[in-house]
Amino acid sequence: MNKILVIDDERAILRAFERALEKDESNQVITAATAADGLAAIQEHHPDVAVIDVMLPDQSGLELFADIKDVDPHLPVVFITGGGSSGTAIEAMQQGALDCLTKPIDFGEVRRTIEKAVRNRRLMSESLNIDPNEPSEVAPGEAMIGRCPQMQVVYKAIGRVANQNVTVLIRGESGTGKELIARALYQHSDRRDKPFLAVNCAAIPDTLLESELFGHEKGAFTGADRQHIGKFEQCNGGTLFLDEIGDMQPLLQSKLLRILQEQRFERVGGKETIETNVRVIAATNRNMEQMVADNQFRGDLYYRLNGYTIYLPPLRERHDDILLLIEHFLAAANTDYSKQIRGVSPEAMMLLRSYPWPGNIRELQGVVRQAVLDTSGPILFPEALPQVVTSSDSAKTQTFDPATSPTDLLRHWVQTRLADESKAVYDEALELLERTIFTEVLKATGGNQADAATRLGITRTTLRTKLRKLGMVVEKVVGDE
Repeated sequence: MNKILVIDDERAILRAFERALEKDESNQVITAATAADGLAAIQEHHPDVAVIDVMLPDQSGLELFADIKDVDPHLPVVFITGGGSSGTAIEAMQQGALDCLTKPIDFGEVRRTIEKAVRNRRLMSESLNIDPNEPSEVAPGEAMIGRCPQMQVVYKAIGRVANQNVTVLIRGESGTGKELIARALYQHSDRRDKPFLAVNCAAIPDTLLESELFGHEKGAFTGADRQHIGKFEQCNGGTLFLDEIGDMQPLLQSKLLRILQEQRFERVGGKETIETNVRVIAATNRNMEQMVADNQFRGDLYYRLNGYTIYLPPLRERHDDILLLIEHFLAAANTDYSKQIRGVSPEAMMLLRSYPWPGNIRELQGVVRQAVLDTSGPILFPEALPQVVTSSDSAKTQTFDPATSPTDLLRHWVQTRLADESKAVYDEALELLERTIFTEVLKATGGNQADAATRLGITRTTLRTKLRKLGMVVEKVVGDE
């Protein structure tokens, strides 16, 4: 449930917010007419975002914002302003407010802003645990998982540089989790009580990216009907993550270089020089050295961004972490889809471990979630895996070796159940073993239960009893028995 606090002394505004936002059942609107009531509501309800009128009867919105930061420094705040109060709102945004909405209110824009605010709330509130030996308490899909030597190097790099005021360039293939590394740097820095904002430079058209980063003045270009505060102003004192920095065009590269050197800039169409204090973390999956050599990226900007480099290895180089990641994504999918899948069969695990994962962790997460949807029983078998995994060249040539032997996989499964404090490891292991054996034997006999019972060395009655107990259904095969 998204808790949205609206503080405004106009009852009509409060009712309008309730009608507009509570159409979505995932939203709960909490209202207050004064700054004092609003501050009390924050302490009582712990909202995900606060929408505040700049002019309140007992206190200015700016003064209330300062009080809010003392109570909940991570709470995203959106201001509502009238025609003559934009200066106050801009000052508040420079101190960390998320956005500013003007009256009359466009509730389509309100909904988009609320969605962004809730996402920022989660980004800034969920702490990333970079100690691989400590259990993670973050939301599924947001954790850094890994104990392999390559990830230990990454963790140590984060520890060394997180609290240093230097730009960091995170390098790695698409899908390796570069934004998680940026967020970990932020969470472990002395700027963690200030904003963290992320911008994907490849996802925003070139004509809009400059305004998104630096803001614009009213009338700066066609459609600029109001002043817009850019990310560098919104993020003053905090951390700005620029993803896919290699896709930034030359004109913006020059402007970014200046702000990195001087911490000063002008809005698009503006003449006022604005000072800011933002730490920049950038990421790319491109060969920056080659781009500099080909005059596709400014060399001076590259060296400025490259104050410290963290290389994030692809999943195919993190063989020992695949089991941990599968367990993590399996648990998350069980929760999201109300499933109770207890484990992965050895054959399915072999396919998952042998696949090269060109899409890295993002692809692995998608494969696990899809397989969970296609699994009806408590064990995930190869049949549930997407064809791209089961038909890959590595799957066709894969053979068991000591690293992927059934014994090692079973040992790891038992260790996992013990770590989960299971009180039924023996029964769970027997069910896993029986389900795997019966599935493979019945597949080999075309579903013929008489033949399967003979191959298993048990009676048909025993086989049928076992299948009923496991909840397995076998289509009848017509044949001469």
